[in-house]
Amino acid sequence: MSHKKKIVNKTKFIRSIIILAVVILMVIFALNYISKKNNNKNEEIAKNEVEEEIKTEELTKTEEAQSELKEKLKTGKYLSDEGLPVLMYHFFYDRSKGETAKDGNWIEISDFEAQVKYLAENDFYFPTWQEVEDYIDEKTELPEKSVVITVDDGDPTFFDLAVPIIQKYNVQATSFVVAYWYGDRAENKEQNISYQSHSYDMHKAGSNGKGAMLSLSNDKIKEDLKLSSDVLGGATIFCYPFGHYNENCFKVLKDSGFKLAFTVEGGRVTKKANKYKLPRVRISGNTSMSEFAKKVQK
Repeated sequence: MSHKKKIVNKTKFIRSIIILAVVILMVIFALNYISKKNNNKNEEIAKNEVEEEIKTEELTKTEEAQSELKEKLKTGKYLSDEGLPVLMYHFFYDRSKGETAKDGNWIEISDFEAQVKYLAENDFYFPTWQEVEDYIDEKTELPEKSVVITVDDGDPTFFDLAVPIIQKYNVQATSFVVAYWYGDRAENKEQNISYQSHSYDMHKAGSNGKGAMLSLSNDKIKEDLKLSSDVLGGATIFCYPFGHYNENCFKVLKDSGFKLAFTVEGGRVTKKANKYKLPRVRISGNTSMSEFAKKVQK
């Protein structure tokens, strides 16, 4: 075989190898694409199944709550004109571990347990936020002994110390979370806890010395509210950082899909109340059991 013919054959061989390699690469690429597409499809199916399961659970809980409320209202004993006590807590500490209160916002955990136990043993009703809104709008009554537990900030002491007690007595509570600080705690939802907004990152001083919400533009506030709601899984109830608010806050919250907003002002939630400046009942570290009973009873 001539040298020239050998070169031609070698060239053809190399060209065949290259073509074969290209074909193999294309097959691999196609298989990877199909595999990725199937994985994405499976992930989407799994995601939809989880979302559907969550919706089903929420619907079941709603139906159970409606059934419980209906049973409670059969007695004909409704909240008085004084309104619904929405309790306000902040931080917790454990005296048995040598911990002490930093200020009046800190509650010793055994005192908190005594309060929760009192509510559970005295058959208090814990309305959903939808029921609270309906009560304000005079669409429904609430049982005579109704109460809401709210805890501001989403501090670790709430989750580490208070949540186990809330679950132990099977009562309901709301954590108003500063999502920028403690939003990661909302990734794994705790039973019996509603995760609602204390802003994403507005729990700080603004340019006027008040809470940042009062000095930010409406667009910035809306951006913060959306971030907060996204992190917390769809929050629709708000708690003003530092309790600072103005008329503009009402409009921005309403436009952003928030249904109710709470201040730190004292008082009970009554029918026809302004849904964007609702009061609460403060529970401090030195609140005795007799005082607590007066705060939640008629």
